[in-house]
Amino acid sequence: MAVSLLGSAVLTAGCGLGGSGTEASRDGAIPKPQVDCDVPDQNVDDKPVDKAKLSGEIRFATSSLKKDFGGFFNPLIEKFEKEHPGVKVKWEDTPTADDVDARMVNDAQTCVMADVVNVASSTVMALTKANMLMDLDVKAPGSGKDFLPDVWGKLGFGAQGHHTVYPWYWGPLITTYNKDLFTKAGLDPEKPPKDWDEYVASSKKIAEASNGKYQAVWGNTEWTFVDEWAGLGVQLMSPDDKQFTFADDAKAQKWLTDMADLYKAGAIPKDSVTGQPDPSQAYSAGTLAFGSPNASFLRNVKQNASALYPKTGVGPHLKSTGGSVLFAGQYIGVSTTTKNAPLAMEFAQYVTNAENQLAWAKDPNVVIFPSSTTALNDEFFDVPEGSDPFQRARGAAAEAAKEGKVVVGQFYVTGKINSVITENIQKAISGQKDPKKALADAQSESNALLKRLG
Repeated sequence: MAVSLLGSAVLTAGCGLGGSGTEASRDGAIPKPQVDCDVPDQNVDDKPVDKAKLSGEIRFATSSLKKDFGGFFNPLIEKFEKEHPGVKVKWEDTPTADDVDARMVNDAQTCVMADVVNVASSTVMALTKANMLMDLDVKAPGSGKDFLPDVWGKLGFGAQGHHTVYPWYWGPLITTYNKDLFTKAGLDPEKPPKDWDEYVASSKKIAEASNGKYQAVWGNTEWTFVDEWAGLGVQLMSPDDKQFTFADDAKAQKWLTDMADLYKAGAIPKDSVTGQPDPSQAYSAGTLAFGSPNASFLRNVKQNASALYPKTGVGPHLKSTGGSVLFAGQYIGVSTTTKNAPLAMEFAQYVTNAENQLAWAKDPNVVIFPSSTTALNDEFFDVPEGSDPFQRARGAAAEAAKEGKVVVGQFYVTGKINSVITENIQKAISGQKDPKKALADAQSESNALLKRLG
């Protein structure tokens, strides 16, 4: 039974699904994972974890953080160990790889997953449905109160709708643009678009003024379409989150029709539709009006296109009426098989508390944003008069972050499902498919994958 569960979980780690149901057991206790080791009773009973006495050692696993952020996390861990004499936290960091999700699921199944784990959104559902992450509502009641309400409130994927992960760091999308190209198109360089319709209108004007010398919008939307749909208020899935419904939503149809129209109008570089998802190179070359929608992008511009940096404008997250700011971040979970639940739970809460989230956001080597309401309201994110583009970008992203919301469907748009939707979008943008037909095909194929992987 354990082998079949592992196979299912590994398959679905790339598709956002888990390998087993999340119904509670008949006696009301937390469901046990089907694993090849003994699960401590205290990890699955109905009592909170007792953290009164901490001792022993735990492992903390992250992905691709040690190289750039060892200077932050090593002292953070040392501080924790000093606050709790006699404990030891061993930090393990794995480089990002295509199979990182599958490897984490495999580690969980074979009982070698770390006690505290950094979980990507693509893996949350797989581990949760396989009951590999501790029930935080039972084992640490009330511990999610400081997280953004529309994030924490939507993360109940476990048995009985309970939480299994703490939200951690993320980066909401904003708008970056070339002021000179705005001016050439007759647009006010100090008034960036505020919503999708203004974005499309600006892009068309830029295309009309360019005579083919430059374009407005990057064509590969693989990294951004879910965010843009959320900003428009597209209903990605049915209310019960059982099937995709985006093709039936007029807002998704309009979005893809608009993209196809921009392509026809010359606002999108033709080779960008199926090219790399990152527009940084084209923007830095001065041939693209809208840059990457990440605050960290401004650092890249400052370093690699210094003449363009002061000419780069910053605008808000593109959110239309009824839309939301998609929380697409990283998470922290505690393994159900941990042999040291008290220490693991204490450390998971330590890493994600407001003080330490804010401390990391202030690290000069990173551009991230907290999931803690308290941290986001810190004056660090205020934008003083005369700020440079990077400071304005950080301020705009922080404002957007306060409205962060989890859209459950995003956890399913990974792996093969993401590829299916992206490929159909690309065909519609480049004129190979009617937009409505492309969305319908993407939805049908995605729902077939959901049904097959159930």
